[in-house]
Amino acid sequence: MTRDKIYFVSDVHLGSGYHADPMAVERRLVRWLESVRPSARAVYFLGDIFDYWFEYRKVVPQGYVRFLGLLGLMSDEGIEIHFFAGNHDVWFADYLPREIGATIHHRAEIVQLMGKTFRLAHGDEEYSQENWKDRLIYHIFRSRICRALYAAVHPRWTVGLAESLSLRSRRRGLQLQTIGRIPHAYHNEYFDVEKELLVTKAKEYSQEIPEVDYFLFGHRHLMLDMALRNDKRVIILGDWLRYNSYAVWDGSYLSLEQFEVID
Repeated sequence: MTRDKIYFVSDVHLGSGYHADPMAVERRLVRWLESVRPSARAVYFLGDIFDYWFEYRKVVPQGYVRFLGLLGLMSDEGIEIHFFAGNHDVWFADYLPREIGATIHHRAEIVQLMGKTFRLAHGDEEYSQENWKDRLIYHIFRSRICRALYAAVHPRWTVGLAESLSLRSRRRGLQLQTIGRIPHAYHNEYFDVEKELLVTKAKEYSQEIPEVDYFLFGHRHLMLDMALRNDKRVIILGDWLRYNSYAVWDGSYLSLEQFEVID
């Protein structure tokens, strides 16, 4: 068995009410993981894998047993499992590291992977810089004080509220998007892909950190693979609400692909 590939996926939103059949989405993700398992050296989940995740000291969200169980087996086989916190699953603590050996990343990371340099991030941090409201929400969600206060409320109240807000946000966001053109994050207007914020940020980062070869993001629910200057590239990973998309790096070529669903 040759483990010579690294996989990247984001925005599965496991458990989301937006999915017609949330359990079917988990099974589909597990089938994909089983298909890449023989060749995987590492799997990087770049945020919003769960539609809602909050760890209390002795309690975690129910469900996802097929997904987490398989990740545990993959980790036992020596496959690296990495989770980046997204805006929907920002509240990771120590459960996944203890139970399945995952590595948790709360901020963007620059990593060396099989001879190339990658900058990996969910993308919500970049969008939080656009206006004061999102900047405030970003910092509130990551505040230890706010987390402690939230944890003091019984889950019967917090889980329902979080799921309702998430569903409303997802319906609005996906309703706005069209193929080839992207809605502005805060205004009801459309413009070309070149003006997508994560693309412009990648261009800025490529000037500031020229050693980075590839910039990978999630968050925007867009499948995008764009060349930058000097053979740099930016990839936005899509999602598992419409695309079943992922990226794979084999040491020579980085590709953005879709998992073919055969029922």
